[in-house]
Amino acid sequence: MLIRFSFKNFKSFKNENVLDMEATSLKDHEYNLVKEDNINILKVAAIYGANASGKTNVLQAFDYMKKRILVSDDSRTNALIDEDNIYSFMINNEPISLEVEIFVHNKIYKYGFEVTNDIIISEWLYEKRINKFYVIFERDKNNVKIKSNNKITDLDNIDERTLFLNIYSKINKDNKDFNNVYEWFMNSNYLNLGNPRFEDYINNRISLKILSDEIYKKELLKFIKTFDSGIEGIKTTPNSLENVQNTNRIKVELIHRGEDNKLKALPLDLESNGTRKMFHLFDFLMDALKTGMILFVDELDAKLHPLLTRYIINLFHNKDTNIGNGQLIYSTHDTVNLNKDTFRRDEIWFTEKNADGISELYALSDYILEDEENKTSKKVRNDATYNKDYLTGRYGAIPVLREFKIK
Repeated sequence: MLIRFSFKNFKSFKNENVLDMEATSLKDHEYNLVKEDNINILKVAAIYGANASGKTNVLQAFDYMKKRILVSDDSRTNALIDEDNIYSFMINNEPISLEVEIFVHNKIYKYGFEVTNDIIISEWLYEKRINKFYVIFERDKNNVKIKSNNKITDLDNIDERTLFLNIYSKINKDNKDFNNVYEWFMNSNYLNLGNPRFEDYINNRISLKILSDEIYKKELLKFIKTFDSGIEGIKTTPNSLENVQNTNRIKVELIHRGEDNKLKALPLDLESNGTRKMFHLFDFLMDALKTGMILFVDELDAKLHPLLTRYIINLFHNKDTNIGNGQLIYSTHDTVNLNKDTFRRDEIWFTEKNADGISELYALSDYILEDEENKTSKKVRNDATYNKDYLTGRYGAIPVLREFKIK
């Protein structure tokens, strides 16, 4: 599980910002938490903010970190690493800094790196034992000090463009610490649903399990029926793995019960945007819920009714459906679910960009309300009307609209 993610100098975020998934001392909605190694970890974080305030950049910072770890130097030219405009504040000559603290296989690790102009400046991996972090390895440019069996080994002239975590995970597959962290990143997912190209990609992605795994197909049907009761079945053409090799394409139709109780197959392409989106999200949601992995989603609520969005949130909050303790972190404009019945205050996050174009990330639980008239300040109470107060600008992070006239 992700405990916290800190990032600096990435796109619109010049200063260090932290997305903290360790729960505060709030007592509301304690079922929204997972207790691991004496800390309480949040299962959901929703990020609100005006357009171009930096919501997507938070998620993309993690995605960039993952891709730098998983992609080796010789294959980077074919990778999906988009490095356009990531060095927004590189004029200050400071590197991008990225770090995660994670709980995996009953251990807590802290891993991070600094990179500038595609060159690794520093890199580190620590393990937490009895409330203290101990070095597994530290890197300074091309030189690495690695501790194994209480011995320190110096490695020189490491590839300056490739992360040592990537290199050593492949060299020494028996090193559990390296592989725990590497596989955690490998199994995490980021869905950029605000990108039309990525949306087209997942809309054309049909899992072969729909042909080979009857239990999977039944689960998928049951999932779809929870929000569209008129669907009676799923039809695939071809209907076997052997036949799909000839066509290299799977056609999916959803079977509806219509007039006179007759069944009719409707191509998935003709279903509503919301039904198609939920159909294609199924695999990613189940992976997170069952295996306990983290899922980042940009614009989760796009094309979804607010009740469908709440349904997804509840899947992660509910311990009976979130059997693996998966986490959902997403950006949104959905204010219908911005309320005390859905979220704890430490699950609600905002991004705001100042006049200099610098973004800031902050949690509702940390936000201080200033009363200039009475010269007092206080935190947001749990009985506040979060969505109403947000839209009236009490928490910031809303667009500043100006009058526009047509001549």
